[in-house]
Amino acid sequence: MGHPDLRHHAAVGVELETDESGYLVDPAMRNAMREMGGNGQVEILEALAALRLAAKQMHDAMERYAESQGLSESRLRVLWSLYSASGRQMPLGALADHINVTPRTMTDIIDVLERDGLVKRVPDPVDRRSIQAVMTESGISRIEAMRSDALSKQAGIARGFTPEQLVQLRHLCLLLVRNLSDKVGA
Repeated sequence: MGHPDLRHHAAVGVELETDESGYLVDPAMRNAMREMGGNGQVEILEALAALRLAAKQMHDAMERYAESQGLSESRLRVLWSLYSASGRQMPLGALADHINVTPRTMTDIIDVLERDGLVKRVPDPVDRRSIQAVMTESGISRIEAMRSDALSKQAGIARGFTPEQLVQLRHLCLLLVRNLSDKVGA
C-alpha cells in the first residue's frame, strides 16, 4: 500500500498510492487499463485516464466555486474572458469560440448576464452585423471582488508543484492540444 498521506479518499472516490519509483498511481485505474488489454500501451492509457480525471475534478471544482458566487461555470468563464479582454468587450462569436461553446449557448449565457446587469450588448462599431458583449461596472466590480479568492483557489490545486514541474505540465498539456489539433492518432 502507498503512503497514507498521499491517498485521496471520499472527496473524489479515488484511492491513490505511490509506486516503487515514488510516483502517484490509481491502482483501480491501472488494473482496469491492464484488463482492457492495453499491454504495451498501459502507460499511455493510464496517463490519459489520469488527465481526464484531473480535468473533471478541475471542472467540478470550478462549477462549485461559480455556484458559491451565484453564477454558473459558463457565466463565470464569460465574465473572466471579458474582464481580460481589451476594453472589457468581445464580439459574441469570438467569445463563444474563446470559451468553446456554440453561438446559441453564448446567446443564452449573455441573456442571463445581461438580465443580472453584469454585461450589456452593443453593436460592433466596425461590423454592423456583429454584436459585442461589454462588461458593465457591476460586472467589473463582481469579478474584482472575486479575483484574489479565485486566484488563491486556482493556485492551491498546484500545491507541491515545483516551477519546473509546472512548466512541464503546461508543455505536456499543450503538446496534447497540438496533437489533437493536428488529428494525430485520430
